[in-house]
Amino acid sequence: MRILLLNYEYPPLGGGAGVVTAALAASLAGRREHVDVVTAATWPGEGGLPREARGVEHPTTPLLVNDPSDPPLAAPRLFRVRTRRRGVHDAGMGGAAGYLRAALPVVRDLVRRTRYDIVHFFFSLPTGALLPLCDFGRAPVVVSLRGSDVPGYDESDLRLRVAHRLALPLTRWIWRRADRIVMLSEGLGRLAWRTSPDLRFTVIRNGVDLELFHPGAAVPPAPGAPLRCLAVARLIERKGIANLLRALSLLERDRFTLDVVGSGPAEGALRSLASKLELGGGVRFVGALDRPALAARYRQADVFTLSPREEAFGNVFAEALASGLPIVGSDVGGIPEFVPAGEAGFLVSPEDPAALAAALRRMANDAGLRARMGAANRERAVATLSWEHMTDRYLQVYRALRRRLAGARPGPDLS
Repeated sequence: MRILLLNYEYPPLGGGAGVVTAALAASLAGRREHVDVVTAATWPGEGGLPREARGVEHPTTPLLVNDPSDPPLAAPRLFRVRTRRRGVHDAGMGGAAGYLRAALPVVRDLVRRTRYDIVHFFFSLPTGALLPLCDFGRAPVVVSLRGSDVPGYDESDLRLRVAHRLALPLTRWIWRRADRIVMLSEGLGRLAWRTSPDLRFTVIRNGVDLELFHPGAAVPPAPGAPLRCLAVARLIERKGIANLLRALSLLERDRFTLDVVGSGPAEGALRSLASKLELGGGVRFVGALDRPALAARYRQADVFTLSPREEAFGNVFAEALASGLPIVGSDVGGIPEFVPAGEAGFLVSPEDPAALAAALRRMANDAGLRARMGAANRERAVATLSWEHMTDRYLQVYRALRRRLAGARPGPDLS
C-alpha cells in the first residue's frame, strides 16, 4: 500500500501522538508498505530544538516522488514543513495554523503525483483541517482522535474550550467525512458522543517501545530505604502534579522520594508548592529527558505515580507497564482500560490527595505486592502494547477500507 500520514507533531516535537506516528510509520515501512509523512520541521534558531529523523527526509520543494512502480522504501519518507511553535510540547495556535499553511501545497503536490491507498490524519484539528482543502480522490480517509481534538476534553483550559466552540461545525464535518474514526480508548469515544451521538469508531491503543522500556535487574530494597516514586509528565495543570505533591506531604518524609520528569509552564508554581509543603529533598524536578535517559529513570524507580485529571490514554503509563513498575494513578479517561485496578496497581480519584497517599503507603508497606504487580505489568505490556500489535490493528483497518472501496465482501469489522 501507499500510505500518507499527516500529523503536525513528530519527534522531537510534540508528545505521545508524535511518537506513535513515528513508530507506526517505521513499522509500516518495515513491512514494505510505502509511507510518506508530512509533518513539522525544526531548524536552528527555533529555540535550539534538536533534530531527529525517523525516516528518509526529503525536500518539500521540489518534491522527489518515486514512480508508483518503484519498489517500496525500507523507511518512511519525511516531508518536514517550517512552522513557528512555542516549544517542543506546545505548538500554540500560531504553530498549528502555520503547519496548515505550509503543509497544504506539499500535500496537494503529493496527492497530485501519487495515488495513495490510505490517507491517515492524526488529530481531527488542526491536522484534519487539511481534509476539506485537498482532493484525495477515492483514497479512504482515517482520522485518529487523540484527546485534545475532542470537544469537552480538559474543560479547565479556556483557550481550548473557545477553540472547540468556534471550530465545532468543522469538527463535525471532519468526523462525518472520515471513512474511519480511531479512538485511543472507549472513554474518549464516550466523550466524542457528546458532540456526535451517532459516531462510530474503532479503538486502537498506542504501543510502547518494549526494547527501550524494560525492567531493570531485580535488586532487593535495602532495609529502611525510601520508596522511589516516579512521575513523568508535561508540567501543566491537567497532569495533576500539584495533588501528587499534596499527597506526598501527608506521608512520612523519610519513607518516600519523588522524581518529577518533564518540563512545562507550571514548573515554577509546582516548585513553589513543594517548598510551601516543606517537601525538601524528597522531591526532585529532573526536567525533560531524552528517550534513553527516561527509560533508565523508569528502571531506577520502585513505583510509577501520576494523577492526571484527564487522559485519553497516557503513554507514560504504558512505558511504566513495559518497565515492570506497579502503578498508582487516577481512575479517569482511558487509564483504567489498560491499567486494571488492583492488578496493575491502585487507581484513585485525581482530586483526592489522601487516597493517593494511602495507595503509596500501601505500596511502601508491601514489597512482594510491588514485585508481583511489576512482573505482571511487563507481561501485560508485551502481550497488548507492542508497536507490532498496534501496527497490526491499523493494517486491519486499512485493508478493511480498501476492501470496502473495491466492493469486495467485507472482512471482520473492528468498530
